[in-house]
Amino acid sequence: MIRYTTQLFISLSFFILSTLPACVPIAPTGNSTAANTAASSPDQIFYDQAFRSNARSIRLLLPDGVLWSSALRIGDPTPLVLAFDILELGENISTDYRAKLIHCNADWRKSNLSNIDFLFEYNEFPITNEAFSYNTKVPYTQYRMSVPRVKLPGNYIISVYEDGNEANVVLTKRLMVYDQMMGVGAEVIQSSGVTERVTSHQIEFFVDYGSVDIPNPLEDIYVVVRQNNRWFNAIEGLEPTFVRQERQQLEYQHFDLQNNFYAGNEYRFFDLRTLNALGQNVGDIRRDQVPVEAFLLPDRNRSTELYSQYEDLNGAYVLGNLDIRGDELSADYVQTQFLLEANQKIAGDVYVVGAFNNRELTPENRMVYDSTLKSYTADLLLKQGFYNYQYYVVDSQDDYPYPFEGSYFEVESEYDILVYTRPIGTRGDILAGYTRISSQLGGR
Repeated sequence: MIRYTTQLFISLSFFILSTLPACVPIAPTGNSTAANTAASSPDQIFYDQAFRSNARSIRLLLPDGVLWSSALRIGDPTPLVLAFDILELGENISTDYRAKLIHCNADWRKSNLSNIDFLFEYNEFPITNEAFSYNTKVPYTQYRMSVPRVKLPGNYIISVYEDGNEANVVLTKRLMVYDQMMGVGAEVIQSSGVTERVTSHQIEFFVDYGSVDIPNPLEDIYVVVRQNNRWFNAIEGLEPTFVRQERQQLEYQHFDLQNNFYAGNEYRFFDLRTLNALGQNVGDIRRDQVPVEAFLLPDRNRSTELYSQYEDLNGAYVLGNLDIRGDELSADYVQTQFLLEANQKIAGDVYVVGAFNNRELTPENRMVYDSTLKSYTADLLLKQGFYNYQYYVVDSQDDYPYPFEGSYFEVESEYDILVYTRPIGTRGDILAGYTRISSQLGGR
């Protein structure tokens, strides 16, 4: 049976965990190769991470180049592509990159399955599809590989390493593959809390396990609910509120706010697809610098404003260069400054978050307060494109993450419900049920 912790921590403690040794060694972004050769540990939790400062724009893509961030149904003929850039920043650069797949349990720790249990082929995949940037001040090489097919549904890590040494990890990327063995029905409604009704989404759902042999569904089914593809605030380990044995269903209709998410606000955005003009929400561009520098318009606090609805990408981004109208290889890397107005420094840490940094809370995207500017600032090296982002606050004394964004029930958000189990006699968890819903489809 599977038993896990009930919540992924959103505090900085997970960064400490992420530096512990693993079955493929884990080290902070930019650490040396020596740091990546630490001994392995079965307790390592895997994240979307880059372990080289020059590994950038790490994405899973559909064939048409659209960013992929949900779960893939097993047997789906649509190929997924892993793409990433290696920047030439004066570092020693390898030309030999390979990948392997690691099957993980529901908690993103390595399972006990062997390679032959989940793969049709040998677990080493040379990455030979490479292309070079052109007309860019920051030269880079883009690598692409087709994600191999798997035999079993579940959580997978794509680990890319260099020079044939699995300990020299360059990056890791999460991939979820599901088999709809269990039905999942869900809706987004207003929170059952009195004050939370205007700020939060409540996710209610049921799991139909009738087609799966599960001796003890209360113990052998484990669910995760994820908002806008983020893991750091995912809800894990919810207990069912009712068991309908005659229907072989588990119901999750909590009224104690366990199944609530702060709705947040629509994502902010900026357009850096051109460097010859100022795109939306870009205040200044300095093209004489290497790399080019861009200064976004100052962002104000939106928490006291009325909610304004507009279409966003729920944190995603699209790369491109409108100046040349060529392919993505002509898009340059730009040192991009974010500036968030704040009259004074607040308690807690402020992060700028989006798919461009794997929707994680890392030291690189933690903002610094500038008392002279009376603003929080962050400088990130980003490839030309159209970006969505938000400001997220982690405060040990207050669990409200949106003092700068506000939180409004009317916001459109996407929610994933992932249902895991461990079949009798097996050594790893599988993803046996999945659905994705939008807050626009329910509760309005």
